Amino acid sequence: MGLKFSDALRLSWSNIVQHKKRSVAIILTISMLFGIIMAFNFMLQGLRGTILNAALQTNDGKVYLQTGYQNISEINEGDFRPVKDLGTAQEMVREEVARYDGRILGTMTLYQHQLGNTRWVVNKELADAVADMDLEKTLEDKIPYIVSRSSDDENGTYEVLYRDDKALARIGTYPATELGSPTLPGMNLMNLLLGMVYGSGEAPRLIVDDGTGKVEKYIREMAEAKVKQDGYYESVEQLLEAWPPETYFIAEFDDYDDAVNYYSNSRLDKNLPAKIQIGKKKYELLNMDIFGRIMYLELDFNNLQFMLTAIEVLFIIIAVLIAVFTFAHLIDNDAATVALYRSMGASTGDIYAIYFLYLVELCLLAVLSCVLIAFMIVGMMWLGNAEALAERLKGFYMLKDLPKVNLFGFNNMLFGIAGSIMLVAPLSLLLTMRRFSAKHIAKKLKED
Repeated sequence: MGLKFSDALRLSWSNIVQHKKRSVAIILTISMLFGIIMAFNFMLQGLRGTILNAALQTNDGKVYLQTGYQNISEINEGDFRPVKDLGTAQEMVREEVARYDGRILGTMTLYQHQLGNTRWVVNKELADAVADMDLEKTLEDKIPYIVSRSSDDENGTYEVLYRDDKALARIGTYPATELGSPTLPGMNLMNLLLGMVYGSGEAPRLIVDDGTGKVEKYIREMAEAKVKQDGYYESVEQLLEAWPPETYFIAEFDDYDDAVNYYSNSRLDKNLPAKIQIGKKKYELLNMDIFGRIMYLELDFNNLQFMLTAIEVLFIIIAVLIAVFTFAHLIDNDAATVALYRSMGASTGDIYAIYFLYLVELCLLAVLSCVLIAFMIVGMMWLGNAEALAERLKGFYMLKDLPKVNLFGFNNMLFGIAGSIMLVAPLSLLLTMRRFSAKHIAKKLKED
């Protein structure tokens, strides 16, 4: 027969036209499966931008990270790089932060084993940059502290602890989110995505060191009380030698991507070893999100993207199985047509070409239908939830103004879904090729 491509294309299209109901059923089945995934992918990308923009408003577009070396002397496994002293280690951190276009804004020092009750101390420059403070509330004999906006509860456990400490006075709050996730009320489909976005946990009270020496005196008095109570150490100096306070830098980034790159890559960079050893003490690099849980949004959405990709693979398998069974039934019904092609001199390859093009055309129509279905789903979700989501994000991130909501977003997964649909054609043909054999066609003709 020497079938031309144009002839194969015409014959394959006639199959669609002559069997409209069957073709529509195949197209809708495939497009409904992938249309849902595509819709959620559109919404995921839209939510990524919407939530990130809302989160960044809490810090006027800045991103903050707690970074530095944590004492892990009880852990002996791993490759520890010898370092001269802690000052050298801190300088390496400074240089690495600067390499990612960040800057060290201040320090946070953790006193835990030394005092009996944990205390966090930050320098005043850091507090000025991130917190809403009323310095006039601080009496001359009081030490100021700030709390996170999410835990601003005057009857909370930590607040009672600090409030009952007569040396301290609360003067303001620093950015944080509500606890939990920014889900919407009721059984809302968007909660499948919003439920995977998490807020800050219980954030610490931060004592503000104003440089007057009051904080150093306060810490020493607590350490002296600890020494007397336990009777294990002979002096404060001995206690602090055994349990030195942990000091971390707070790094500030103007660009979110720079912060993400530092958070993700710094532990992998040879310039900043993940584990170091100073004398007998061992330390590990610690990077933590702080002041609003902005950094961890990248991890939340990456996890969501991974889940959608896994579901996409599952749907590919389901779509291929449906297409194979449908296509096998189609070939059996077309046994007379296939026999006619052979009687006219068509080779097995020609027949494969006709039905492969038929499947490709169905898949192309399914892609178009899939995009249409996805747009319809996202459009309805946007119209029904945009206002409520804006209000929810305003409360969750404790913003003054309503954030903008956008539920449409594009990424490479759009092409991945379209490509997955197109994969159905060759896979279906490959799994049903034996049904084109002369023996099988003769058997089906005999049965009919």
